[in-house]
Amino acid sequence: MQGATGVRGHTARHRMVFSAASAVVLGLTLSACGPLTLGRTSAAPSPAVAGGQSPSATSTATATSTGDAATEPVPTMTADPLTPERPAPTTTPAPGGAASGTPTAGAGAPTDGAATVSPVTAPPTPGPAGGKGPMNGSCERTLPAYPVLEPGARGGAVRALQCLLDDADYGPVSVDGVYGAETRAAVRRVEASLEGPPAHPGRIDAGTWVLVISRSLGDVTLQLGSQGPDVVTLQRALRAAGATVAVDGRFGAQTKKAVQRLQDANRVGADGVVRDETLFLLKMGATIG
Repeated sequence: MQGATGVRGHTARHRMVFSAASAVVLGLTLSACGPLTLGRTSAAPSPAVAGGQSPSATSTATATSTGDAATEPVPTMTADPLTPERPAPTTTPAPGGAASGTPTAGAGAPTDGAATVSPVTAPPTPGPAGGKGPMNGSCERTLPAYPVLEPGARGGAVRALQCLLDDADYGPVSVDGVYGAETRAAVRRVEASLEGPPAHPGRIDAGTWVLVISRSLGDVTLQLGSQGPDVVTLQRALRAAGATVAVDGRFGAQTKKAVQRLQDANRVGADGVVRDETLFLLKMGATIG
């Protein structure tokens, strides 16, 4: 009986020791497997973002920055308006190397609405009242002196003669500065109006200049104080006759003195007034001598 009891007590102790050891082993096993079990049963860890921050931290930072941006005003900047620069006009070289005055658009210049500048040509100088004017070309009827011209002559004096022939209705004559066949034909008509044959056919001397110029004069009396185109024509005729006089269209003391010299040289009353008798002398080619 005591032996059975001792066996039972010994067995009970062995069981208790075994149970304790089993509990320790089970506890160690559970401790070792606990993180793995929890890792398998819990949600997958969130992936890390750049810089080592977690998504939650990134979301928090984003929310914070968004809030700051919403609360702080965004600074604005106003730029000065841009003013385009127009390119400087250039000149197009004309034939012969000379640069013309017509500007052309430079690189980058707008082409729509651009106007081409054309050179302006002054109209020919009109002739005195009653004259027909030149057929072509421009005229300068007032010369410093009216020289002797022969057929074949060229130059500005010939152009003036051609203009004056047209003014006096001895034309038509082309104003080309050449004393050619056409000009000679007009001069023959002048010579035909004389009382006798010319001493030197075709020659334009002082008397011929006075006659051709004065042919455009009207019948108005000219005297001290007169002004206008007829005074200009008178002054040209007096200069061609040999007087020194300004051609300015004003009948002043100098013009009166020139008229008196012409009248005295041709033995008419030297009163300095241009009436019929003096007009007749001028239109016949009278000179001062």
